[in-house]
Amino acid sequence: MNRIGKYLLQFALLPFVFCLTAREGSGQVKAIASANKNIILQDELIKLQFNIENADEVQQFVPPSFKGCKIVEGPHHTAGTSAINGVVNNYVSFVYIIQPGGPGNYSLSGASAKINNRRFVFNTIRFKVNQAKHNNNQYNFQSQRYDDVLQQNLYSDYILRKGEDIHNKIRQNLFIKVDVNKNHCYEGEPVVATYKLYTRLRSESKVSKRPSFNGFSVYDIVDPSSVPSTIETLNGKDFNVYLIRKSQLFPLQSGILELDPAEVENSISFLSAEKAMKDKGAHLPELLRSFESDDVSHEGIVTENVNIKSNPLAVTVKALPASAKPSSFNGAVGDFSIEATINKNEITLNDAAVLRIIIKGEGNFGIINAPAVHWPKDIEAYEPEIKEDVLRTVVPMRGYKTFAFTVMPKRTGKIKIAPVEFSYFDPQVNQYKTAKTDSIFINAVPAAQKNLYNGSAVTEKENTKIKTNRFWIMGVAAGLLVLFGFILFRYIRLPFSAPAAKVVKKDSRLETMPVNQEELQPAFLSNPLFRTRLMLIQQNGQGFYSELGKALWNYMNERLQIPPGTHLSKKNIEEQLKIKGFDDIIIAQFQLLAQQCEVALYTPVINEAEMQSVYDLAEDLLDSISKHS
Repeated sequence: MNRIGKYLLQFALLPFVFCLTAREGSGQVKAIASANKNIILQDELIKLQFNIENADEVQQFVPPSFKGCKIVEGPHHTAGTSAINGVVNNYVSFVYIIQPGGPGNYSLSGASAKINNRRFVFNTIRFKVNQAKHNNNQYNFQSQRYDDVLQQNLYSDYILRKGEDIHNKIRQNLFIKVDVNKNHCYEGEPVVATYKLYTRLRSESKVSKRPSFNGFSVYDIVDPSSVPSTIETLNGKDFNVYLIRKSQLFPLQSGILELDPAEVENSISFLSAEKAMKDKGAHLPELLRSFESDDVSHEGIVTENVNIKSNPLAVTVKALPASAKPSSFNGAVGDFSIEATINKNEITLNDAAVLRIIIKGEGNFGIINAPAVHWPKDIEAYEPEIKEDVLRTVVPMRGYKTFAFTVMPKRTGKIKIAPVEFSYFDPQVNQYKTAKTDSIFINAVPAAQKNLYNGSAVTEKENTKIKTNRFWIMGVAAGLLVLFGFILFRYIRLPFSAPAAKVVKKDSRLETMPVNQEELQPAFLSNPLFRTRLMLIQQNGQGFYSELGKALWNYMNERLQIPPGTHLSKKNIEEQLKIKGFDDIIIAQFQLLAQQCEVALYTPVINEAEMQSVYDLAEDLLDSISKHS
């Protein structure tokens, strides 16, 4: 019986396999994971990118298990098109910036995506984290080598001369400077604040306190650890310059807002000219080279520990004009446009369409919410799904935000959705502006009208053919129903029969012993996720994760044949999966599902939109385990 079902399934899937093969020939789907660095120092950041190429639709993305790492930013979503030698490729990327917890070798696996209704698994990302050389801090500012002439100019203050005030020397040659691109702005208008360390001294420095920005919405423009040092000239003197922080600030309120100082700890070393000259007796460039390579006796070095901080800086924020403020204004500041599209204009009463409202432009995207839509009484609309693609490294931020509403008609006929307004304040011209979408029209038709005839007449001959096909289809369906009933009866008849007995071989004789009916009920013959699927249909979040946890544990217990009396825990299941030869991807998927079930038990509000993705992942996991030999 199983063999018959297997052959039927193969023939049923043959057209889909053919279509998929033909499709991949024109543009193969690829899922590639990469990191911007293979080796980093402790406390440095690393960027992970998960690229999907040539996908018509990405239904789900599952990140890897970031074990031992902290997510600093992400996921950021980007999409676009590239053309190379006339070949056009579409791509979708998910980007994370993470910080590893400590030195060691890292392998991040388990990332997957459901693309065009198929599950694709990303490659494993591997990188190494080395021990930091200086105070295990992300910000280490060190001197650099230059030619002798520049070295004499830039590093002449390495030398502490006789009678020179060491504290005054430090104040003049080591300090933090704060710059803003504007001192006056409106609420919601971006201000760029840049904190830099300027030094002419030999020091090991680390940031002990990053500046806080109370009253602002903050977006860091760049990772300071990825920016090389530069040389700047102030008052005729050259300084080594190191970036501490560069951020885009959006004021949330009016008034005088103060930017808090940054603080840096420094261990400064000076070369005592008098003692060093006795040891070396060489000219200045050779002295400096010796000092940089630590080829100077300790008696010739003077060390001073100093904490420095920047001076506070104030920004004056003007309130937005109260007059002429549109009723649809909700805090957006910048330059924007709005448009609306619908995926189909003609739908049946039992069908749904997706209305997308897209806001594009530049400005404070962080505060933009779904615009008000005046829904007609003949339309039922649901909460929107929100997606954004915003470039945060430009000033002001630039990109778009999409609000996808699922809508269903309540009656037949033409239904009009009025234009949607979006108001914003443009600081360039100091006035409010309002953008509008076009009206959207939906033609709702009865289900029978759209599905049966498509506007063409049906002849008597065609009608006879339809009836013949209908009888043939009903006959095939009846046969399959009988076949299904036979299989169902075969597998579930035991629990309803007389008291069961187990046959046991003992001393070369066959004996019987009574057992519980539950012991004879196979765990995998029915769908292990049946009750989980039921909770998903009912949109019962707590029940969904509760049933998923039970199904996951029961399935693993039966499939892995864990010995009776063994404490069933996540750790034991992971060990059994490794012993049975399952790969790291399956183990990572199990870890992710188990973690989501645990978190959901203590989460008062559950995002029901994510339950379908979790269910798909669980189906894939159980299917992969069942196929494992």
